Amino acid sequence: MEVTLIHLTAAKRHRFAAAIAATVLICAALFVWPHAKAQAIVVQPFMPIFATSVTLTAALTAFLLWTQYRASRRFVFAVLASAYAFASISAAIHLIVFPGVFSGTGLLGAGRQTSIWIWLLWHGGFPLLVTLALAARWRPPIDARSEHRRGALAIVASVSLSIALSALAIVAHDRLPDLVSSTQYYRHLTPGPALLIVEAVCAGALVTHAMVTRLKTSMDLWLAIALLAELIDVTLTLAAGARYSVGWYAARLASMASASALLGMLMYETSGLYRKLAEAHRALKESSVRDGLTGLLNRAYFDERYRREFALAAESDRPLGVLLVDVDHFKAYNDAFGHLAGDECLRRVAQTLDAQLRYPAGFIARYGGEEFMAVLPDCDRQTGLAIAERLRRAIADLQLPAPSKNSPYVTVSIGHASSQFLCGARPQALLAHADAALYRAKAGGRNRVEDQNGARVPMPSGSQTTTDSSEAMHSRVES
Repeated sequence: MEVTLIHLTAAKRHRFAAAIAATVLICAALFVWPHAKAQAIVVQPFMPIFATSVTLTAALTAFLLWTQYRASRRFVFAVLASAYAFASISAAIHLIVFPGVFSGTGLLGAGRQTSIWIWLLWHGGFPLLVTLALAARWRPPIDARSEHRRGALAIVASVSLSIALSALAIVAHDRLPDLVSSTQYYRHLTPGPALLIVEAVCAGALVTHAMVTRLKTSMDLWLAIALLAELIDVTLTLAAGARYSVGWYAARLASMASASALLGMLMYETSGLYRKLAEAHRALKESSVRDGLTGLLNRAYFDERYRREFALAAESDRPLGVLLVDVDHFKAYNDAFGHLAGDECLRRVAQTLDAQLRYPAGFIARYGGEEFMAVLPDCDRQTGLAIAERLRRAIADLQLPAPSKNSPYVTVSIGHASSQFLCGARPQALLAHADAALYRAKAGGRNRVEDQNGARVPMPSGSQTTTDSSEAMHSRVES
């Protein structure tokens, strides 16, 4: 089942956050409304900061929406990306032609009506494009061949439209209806049909979006917040009637909120996506190195990790111990009880070996069939043999019924080898010594631990470690 931002139902925390944002915007607008016409201090750097902020945040939002389109091939994301690209270009051109920023009347031959007309076209075009995206909302994904062409066409069309409308406002500024009175600094806005139409477009876009989407997803919620902020921007601008008034400053802040509302949601969802991808990658990596039957690390993991541990031991001149564990008479067990019982036996043995290893730096892996290999970094001979004996006894203590006449329970034989006795040897040499020790354990009667040297190893008093020269001790099964 396809899952994109238009399919993910908004969680309660998302609805709560959007409700808080909407409440703050509305309360702030209501607070400013009575003081909208009051003249404030003229802060010349404010306009460049505002326009640059809107340009960058809208452009970044367009980019993130474009990545959603590329991933899902849902044309609705391409249309929304084009809406934010339109807003970004319009905000940039609005800054260039704004009086008093780069020149007294604005660059590019702008007139005294140019900046307000570009602002008007910007605030009318953005909600229209967002509403247009609703028509593409339920269209099926675009095929891969058409993806680049149609998406790029939508972006190019919106950017071209923004540039064309701005160019019209610059070239035909003397022929456009007056929106700003001719008083000094062109500060007084004259309400007219064009401004009221933009106000109606913003309100209509918000209502239409809420009715059609039912605000079911996080994207729907934050697009609604963006449209609400856009409506507040236009409303306060009309109420203020003059640049650098309280209402004008508040309207610019609302415009910044409109540009960044969806961006915040996209960044949040993107970070969540990366977190989920990281978790999925860890789970996939974990499953790829685990043996499907026993749950232990698999042979591929062992081969790679063992080479690293051997090289590290050689570089640091520290001993590396290995234990090769083999389940005794396992073929006879399968023949007597069946392969399903044999699989369960291997699982029980593997779980017990893993639980009883108790060596933080080491690991145990399934080596093949009924064989398991434990690797013990920085482990001397006596410690390795003590661990081996603990593993042997743990399997015997399970008392799993066995078909062998020699032992009523499943047992294991273990071959131990340590790199401290193999100066300059290769990794395979250490494994060969462990295999030879295991062979001697098998030949000596099974259910025992054999060392690579084939001689009695003195153990500390109290330790219950077997030695290869004490056959009677090794062959018994302790319950």
